[in-house]
Amino acid sequence: MPILDPQLDTALSQFAAQPGVTPAQEAQLRAAVASDARLLESLNQNAAEGHLKGFALPQVGTQPNLAGTYEMVSGVVTLPASSFAPTGAVASADLIATLRLQDMSLRFAHSDYDDPVNKLCRPITQEMVNNLQSTINGSPALAQEIKKAVTPPGPGQKAPLQHFVPLSGTVAGGTYDGTTKTMSLPPTSLSTPFNSVDMTFVLGHEVQHAFNHAAMTAASQSFNTETWQIAQSNSLAHDYTGAIGRLTQASREDEASAQIAGWNALLSRQQQITPHAGLDNMLGTRNFRVRDFVELDRNSNSAQPRPGLAFNPDTTLSQTPANIVAAGQYYFDKPPKGTPGVPENQTTGIGFHGDSDYRNYYGAHAVGRAIDMERSYAQPVNGLAPNMQFDMSRLGLREDLMERNGITIGKNPGTPQPYNDTSQLPPAPRHFDHTNTPAGVPNSHQHVPVVPGATGSLGANAGDPRDPESVQPSGTPQAQQELSPTADFSAYLDRMLAAAQSGDDASFRKMTQTLADLPPGRELRAEAVAAVDQQEQLAAQHQIQLQQAAQVSGPVMRM
Repeated sequence: MPILDPQLDTALSQFAAQPGVTPAQEAQLRAAVASDARLLESLNQNAAEGHLKGFALPQVGTQPNLAGTYEMVSGVVTLPASSFAPTGAVASADLIATLRLQDMSLRFAHSDYDDPVNKLCRPITQEMVNNLQSTINGSPALAQEIKKAVTPPGPGQKAPLQHFVPLSGTVAGGTYDGTTKTMSLPPTSLSTPFNSVDMTFVLGHEVQHAFNHAAMTAASQSFNTETWQIAQSNSLAHDYTGAIGRLTQASREDEASAQIAGWNALLSRQQQITPHAGLDNMLGTRNFRVRDFVELDRNSNSAQPRPGLAFNPDTTLSQTPANIVAAGQYYFDKPPKGTPGVPENQTTGIGFHGDSDYRNYYGAHAVGRAIDMERSYAQPVNGLAPNMQFDMSRLGLREDLMERNGITIGKNPGTPQPYNDTSQLPPAPRHFDHTNTPAGVPNSHQHVPVVPGATGSLGANAGDPRDPESVQPSGTPQAQQELSPTADFSAYLDRMLAAAQSGDDASFRKMTQTLADLPPGRELRAEAVAAVDQQEQLAAQHQIQLQQAAQVSGPVMRM
């Protein structure tokens, strides 16, 4: 039998004593409170701390109430009358979801946030709570989606959204963390001057990330598997381009889907104000996010869909593959803020410094994970350390932006990670640094440039492809120098390794074939077959570890 603390029981009794409240409504509210052990525990705590003192129904003539409101001074949660059935004692799913949402609002209302300008810790204000809740109540589609997100999808499962918290330490309209089920919102965006249009879009966008989290977890698991296979492979060239590209594509689809949800949330708000509002009304909001979907046709002086987007007759957008591709192009693919020749309103500025695009924001996290996999599982090949490779141009990545976002190197973070940028010929030697450190720590969220000719703490040995000096800048590559017909196996092996280090694919293939035809090469091929069998067994054993590792959250989804 659920146990109600005396303070919570008093709040429920006061609700029952209010004029107009029926015995059925009291019974349904009590049933809703007791329906979820976690919800009951939190409401008990809120009541014991004096934050929750009563419940009420909306007064006639007040603003629309679709998902409830909370007043900090009185400690009263006002519940929508539509959440109650005319008769019976069974709580509706809508009433339970509303209580969960208001429990989140209570905890948000009594939290603090960091004021980076004045370097103070400030409390959340009633104005901020009001603006958050009026935004939700102003868009029927948004209210419905958030109530769906706070509801566990099945027995024993967690609700995709469980917390509102203040956002600090990054530049974004909002973020979602799938591990903690948390939506973070900048307190400054909820203060005067308040932009309800933009906040509606942001909330719609972020709640969609909650629904997409399962797909992103699957993409993360695939990335773990693929990078582990690359890291433990018996090859000098460990190319992570494809793995990072596939994870980035999953993030692109996630962000595009969330952007479509933001459009639908804002459209719902506008149609509450202007029935049948369409593209012209949306463009008239002058919200910069809307321009990812519509543009002004100068000939007709009216709003037109951007190419590739197919709107429904009611102007909503469905989550179709074609719409997601187009939305990704207009949103995720925007270049970073400050790109020469590109107007600022056609760029993206997110991340720690507010100067990153999405590829480099997500790329920083992916690169850090690949480095940790490399450092955990890579083994020397013929005495040489394997070389990490990334085609930075193909991936749309920039080392400076990723390091400014913050790259996390979990294993031996004090040592930079060398890599070759294969988008250049010959491949350009570079290194990544651990920069996801607290403010005040050297290199914290800053780009650490390569010093030409200096290995520093890299510990690179002669001939290591990670050593910038091992790539010959000019002259005949070592791999292309002619060998005597009587040269032994080791000489051919040296040439093959030199070709791999210099990026000379033609010579590398030639030497590989020559080696394979020599007696030692044939023996190695036999050993390789046995090694493949052994690695397949290791892969099966390691799969359990990968599944566990994939539960670690990816980067926080933000807009």
